[in-house]
Amino acid sequence: MILVTGGNGYVASYTITQLKKNTTQPIRALIRNESQSAKIRGQGAEPFIGDVTDPESLKRACEGVDQIIHLAAVNRDKGTVTMHRVNAEGTINLVNAAKNAGVKHVVQVVGLGADANRPYPLASSQGIGVNYLMTSGMPYTVLEASVIFGAGDEFLNTLAGLARIPPVMIVPGDGQSRFQPIAAQDVAACAVKSLSLPAALNQRLQICGSEIFTLEQIIDAIMAEMGIHRLKLKMPVPLLKIAVNIMDKTLPKPPVTPSLLAQIGVDNVATNNTTESIFGIKPIKLKEGIGFVHDMTVGKLIRRTLNKK
Repeated sequence: MILVTGGNGYVASYTITQLKKNTTQPIRALIRNESQSAKIRGQGAEPFIGDVTDPESLKRACEGVDQIIHLAAVNRDKGTVTMHRVNAEGTINLVNAAKNAGVKHVVQVVGLGADANRPYPLASSQGIGVNYLMTSGMPYTVLEASVIFGAGDEFLNTLAGLARIPPVMIVPGDGQSRFQPIAAQDVAACAVKSLSLPAALNQRLQICGSEIFTLEQIIDAIMAEMGIHRLKLKMPVPLLKIAVNIMDKTLPKPPVTPSLLAQIGVDNVATNNTTESIFGIKPIKLKEGIGFVHDMTVGKLIRRTLNKK
């Protein structure tokens, strides 16, 4: 059996689809709420109610599991659900449960540059979890992905929603920080291949698209896809930080979080991209894979911000 954590996330949906195509093993998806069960069953997987912050639930979730694809992560602190508790402690809990259950392989997907010593909560919390996995004695594969795009993503869809609001499009900072976007289905394909690919065993590998874009170029690509023309207003990050902190404290699911804003001015590109060289996957190009932004409306952005369907 294969366990997928973060089962309700959009990358998990692509991952379960890939697993159904490439394995006959049963698939179990870890989800936090019973309300998500129907969706998981519809994808052909077994829903399992649990939480990476609850070691006892992980002990049960890992029973009979041979391999794990670990996708559970958060990018903001909200009450007791914090980046440290989920990304760091949650990964530690999962690795411990997996070892005790005799799991043979854990594949973890994190953001590019996850490092316990970086001054960014998202990167550092994921880095703590990665370090624990890699030194645990558990067979592992760590996949570091740059910006992941696809239907349901937060980054490009948020930019698309903001682009719908006239008259200007705000560009954080100077817009020149570089990214190497990778499609969610390519991330899923790499994760699934890792389960049986000897070259990926006990390796930490970077997976990114084949193209590098500045933040401003990503914004331009989104607006071009939607046929929208806006005057771009470059706004200093310190000024945006004030608004983002207010949104983080007052909105259920703000479009931009402090942790993401802190990293948005930092280059996020690979030094050794293995998507093609190790996994044999020709990445989907950004302009060929962002048709989903047409579905993002101001109304959808507001509903997402209020955490309403």
